[in-house]
Amino acid sequence: MTITAFSLSILLNVAIPAANTLVNPQDTLARRGSLGVAFSPLPADKAKALKLEAGVGLIASSTIPGLTGEKAGIKAGDIIVTINGKPAKAQGLSLYVRELAVGKPVSFGVVRDDKPTELKADLVEKLRDPGNANYKVEYSHIVSHGKKMRTIITTPTKAGKHPALFFIQGFSPVSYDFTLATSKGDVTTLDGPILHDFANQNFVTMRVEKPGVGDSEGGPFNDMDYTTELDIYRQALKQLKAHPSVVESNVFIFGHSMGGAFGPMVAAENKVRGICVYGTASRTWFEYLLDTLRYQGLVAGDTFENTDESVRQSAKVVSLAFLFDNSAEQIKKMHPELTPYVDGLFPNGRFNEKALIFWRQLNQINFPSYWVKTDAHVLAVRGASDFVTYNADHKLIADVINKVTPGKGSWLELPASDHLFHEFKTEQDSMRGFQRGQFNPAFTKVMMDWINGILSKPQ
Repeated sequence: MTITAFSLSILLNVAIPAANTLVNPQDTLARRGSLGVAFSPLPADKAKALKLEAGVGLIASSTIPGLTGEKAGIKAGDIIVTINGKPAKAQGLSLYVRELAVGKPVSFGVVRDDKPTELKADLVEKLRDPGNANYKVEYSHIVSHGKKMRTIITTPTKAGKHPALFFIQGFSPVSYDFTLATSKGDVTTLDGPILHDFANQNFVTMRVEKPGVGDSEGGPFNDMDYTTELDIYRQALKQLKAHPSVVESNVFIFGHSMGGAFGPMVAAENKVRGICVYGTASRTWFEYLLDTLRYQGLVAGDTFENTDESVRQSAKVVSLAFLFDNSAEQIKKMHPELTPYVDGLFPNGRFNEKALIFWRQLNQINFPSYWVKTDAHVLAVRGASDFVTYNADHKLIADVINKVTPGKGSWLELPASDHLFHEFKTEQDSMRGFQRGQFNPAFTKVMMDWINGILSKPQ
């Protein structure tokens, strides 16, 4: 069962920042390196012909100018079989590369035209977002629990202080260290077009890299609990509000998916003017998950009777895991008949590859108690083709806000937009084409208009 819930100087071999990229002299977080090679795994038959172990071998399709692969001379069609003498495998490659030192040699064992050869180059640091004529990009960091986390801040080239948008990404540990101006809103540049539009419209924007992702220290991300991650956004919001280009009283939070859970919690203790969330949850995690167990099966085409039985058995499993703190192995020992459901929900003892403590802490949070403390304007949006979240959670957020401060809360359903802002007409279309759709800019306009409307009014 799969549940979807909330990535130069030739002499020095380092990237020379573009004119609109700012290097903060107080930033002591080391820049990670990049191979700069696009590749696909080597097919099993070719691996066998080369007498390689299963899973070994990467076929290069292209290289990024100025980065390590190009400097080493890698060409499209090359088969990379080793990196620094170790078997080259797609699985775990990014974790291996991030631990390599910039400026140190990297060797590639390559098969080209059926002939083995070795290529070498010093590891080049990852390219930085160069900004554009309307905004500069500053690479900085915050410290959370003794670890440095990369923050990427855009600041308008227009003089003066400006409103700010603090972006809190969804659950997945993907890197947001990419060029906003060329982002397409695909799975590698998710949310990028939204941030680019705000940066272009004289907003300061902030992105944060999760632990073990990009330049950020800490991790591995999959072992981190919810409250530890929460502090990262707490510290980042403090940095943003103190930035010399920001009007401190005009900071807005945009929380996408799981970011919509973290958003009200940091805003409850450090006031912002507004919070916009998209595709999130606001009920107890257990309630949300039961809905997900039932609904996603039906959207995928399962029968009502099969779905009902699956929910009955899966509800026992998630209850034992999240309400009574049992591990996957303990549940199977106590209830052997639930083993297929345990293995389906918690492969390797994790949920969505994340340690169970994260979800247990999430389930303990009373989100309405944080929303009522925000004292902020709130907009909750759900895409009509988003099969991951529900209108009930977004309406609840607006209801909670309006009960305390009438008129400050609103919610809406956005047509033809799925959980990733991709344009699909229905939930079924989104499920069939998930992660392969085209970016729908409608949400950007909704949030921009909402924020500008708030800014036009006196505080």
